[in-house]
Amino acid sequence: MKANISLAINGLLLIAVIYLLSQHLSSGNEKAGEAGTEVAQTAAPLKIVYLNADTLVQKYDYFRKQQEALEKRQEEAGQRLNQKGAALENEFRAVQQKIQEGLLAPSQIADEEKRLGQKQQVLMAEQEKLRNDLLAETQRIQLELENELRRSLDEMRQRRGYDYILQYGQGSSVLLAADSLDITVEVLEILNKKKPDGAEGDSGD
Repeated sequence: MKANISLAINGLLLIAVIYLLSQHLSSGNEKAGEAGTEVAQTAAPLKIVYLNADTLVQKYDYFRKQQEALEKRQEEAGQRLNQKGAALENEFRAVQQKIQEGLLAPSQIADEEKRLGQKQQVLMAEQEKLRNDLLAETQRIQLELENELRRSLDEMRQRRGYDYILQYGQGSSVLLAADSLDITVEVLEILNKKKPDGAEGDSGD
């Protein structure tokens, strides 16, 4: 579960970065269209930075706490379901033993089969509900992270005049990058200063 969440989050981080790139490219295309027939002048050097998605996921305090809480919930719920499943299996065996010993009449056997079948259906429905609840919670956490990251990166890009903010980490297309271009720590400081409800605490550039 933890690995799946991390992979999904890395994918969402890439989506957020692609969004920012598309915003920049769209703006650049509009300016190029307006320039039209003007003589091309020497362009200023591009301001390119990157963030490490793996480090961001590991050290973003609010996200990490939500992820840990979700994993704990999954573990506890899984233990409860396993206990219920084991208890139901014991009931099946006990009834089977009675049938083999001839202790149950045909009508009693039918009643037991019906009772155990209903308990099995209830357990299966509980498992399905847990799976759906965990999936919905995972998606909520991912969407919250994506939106918060997108806002923070967009604000930083406008404030610092960055042309590109790339993603660097496992699965990214960036193979090597200079440490001086890494803004991961700065992004983490911004994110970790924000309160859980989305309100920002005291912060500066």
